[in-house]
Amino acid sequence: MRRRWWQRSAQPSPGAAPTGPPAPEAVPPSLLTWAQVVDVSRLSDKTVRKVERYLRGYRHMTLNDRKEYGFLLVAAVEAQVSPPPPVNAFPLDILATVLAVRRNQLGIG
Repeated sequence: MRRRWWQRSAQPSPGAAPTGPPAPEAVPPSLLTWAQVVDVSRLSDKTVRKVERYLRGYRHMTLNDRKEYGFLLVAAVEAQVSPPPPVNAFPLDILATVLAVRRNQLGIG
């Protein structure tokens, strides 16, 4: 089988310095701060089930459906938690954070 130049797999040499731009932060600081103070006690079980279903299946959705449903769920979550999530956070991060905080507060996770 003939390999083409775009199919090459390059292995970094041992001890080589990493190249390219530095990795972006995994979680924005504003989201971490919000996760420490958010109250999710008013979050309904129905909303939690919808968020869990979305997080499990968002990779199989079209980009448009993923965005639309994500923003709808964030709006539902914003109405049920306080304080509201940071403006600069992505919907996927907000939804995952809310579930993690809820599990911690319930002692599930």
